[in-house]
Amino acid sequence: MTWRALLTSGLVCFCAGGLYGWSALIAPLQAAYGVSTAQTGLVFSLAIASFTLAVILTPQLPWQTSTPRVVACFGLLGAACVFAAVRAQGYVPFLLWFSGGFGAASGGIYIAALGVAALTPAHRIATPAMVAAFGTGSAVFGPVWRVMDAYGVGMGGLSMLAAGLLMSSTCAAFAAAPAISEKAQPPAGSSAAHPSESHSRKDLVVIWAVFAFGSFGGLMVLGLASKMMDAAQTSLTLASFGLAGIAIGNTSGRLSVAFLSSHLRLEQCLFLAMAMTLYGLLSAAFPAGPAMLCVALILIATGYGIVASTVPVVTRSVFGAAGFQKRFSFIFTAWGVAGFFAPWAGGAMFDASDSFRLPLLISALAAVFCCLMTWQLGRQMAQSDT
Repeated sequence: MTWRALLTSGLVCFCAGGLYGWSALIAPLQAAYGVSTAQTGLVFSLAIASFTLAVILTPQLPWQTSTPRVVACFGLLGAACVFAAVRAQGYVPFLLWFSGGFGAASGGIYIAALGVAALTPAHRIATPAMVAAFGTGSAVFGPVWRVMDAYGVGMGGLSMLAAGLLMSSTCAAFAAAPAISEKAQPPAGSSAAHPSESHSRKDLVVIWAVFAFGSFGGLMVLGLASKMMDAAQTSLTLASFGLAGIAIGNTSGRLSVAFLSSHLRLEQCLFLAMAMTLYGLLSAAFPAGPAMLCVALILIATGYGIVASTVPVVTRSVFGAAGFQKRFSFIFTAWGVAGFFAPWAGGAMFDASDSFRLPLLISALAAVFCCLMTWQLGRQMAQSDT
């Protein structure tokens, strides 16, 4: 049954999202292995690289990967890697098991689960919900690990993640894959059903640019929000509320696409996201105070969440269910490029100028360029429908 495939795949995807709650384990890792801050940063950097590589390579496997059972296989692999990371006797083995093993398994879970959602007739609801499930995992596991560390659990908190992956993957292994119904496929005479090579390549390039430039400001904020608040001398209480608001905004933005896409065209969803992002970026560059800065950062995170869910929905709408995974695995590299450059460039420009104003303004220019690409995407989608 379709609902069972979505529910079980979503549960595994939720657990895989624990990868992005990693920052809560920095202190326990330092206590366990005596490593530097730079070495803890390397854990997440390598995990992102493994994640992105798995997203790219999974659709190239010589079998159908848009099934709950494939999600379950990656989930069981992830559980084994996390258990091994908990028992690692040194920093390097931990790095290999967590960043290399679990990072790759998490990427495989993500793209396979999105493939399951893309097969369903209600993909415009199922896809944002799956993306939101992954984001919710990071918002839940991070705070829980922080509390567990306060009670002296330390790196043992990862065992909870491994157990969650094991149980949810066992459930997914017994769920049947949803069949591609007629409603889930593009009309036989449409360009999405038989796109020309040049048309397909042009759509890929435009969607890639939308994802890269639309994610830039959000990824900078997610990576440097705490530093921005410190630079603005935000109080501890306000900063805590601000960081919680960023997590909620990011997750709710992802989930809101299920509602927005039923009332707006997909390019209009992207324009709404960029309007929120631009307003937030400009407000953060010239804040009226710490409270206004927090509000601005929450707006940026919400806009980023909308982009993160809308882009896979656009990809599915343009290329159909059968072509979704391979096309989105390429488009996802845009997120990897933005994820590498945005926090790094923002931090470097702050070090040079002792201000976040310049990187925020550059992010605003990226959002403007995203709007231009979104306008072009809307034209191409309209031409495909005629």
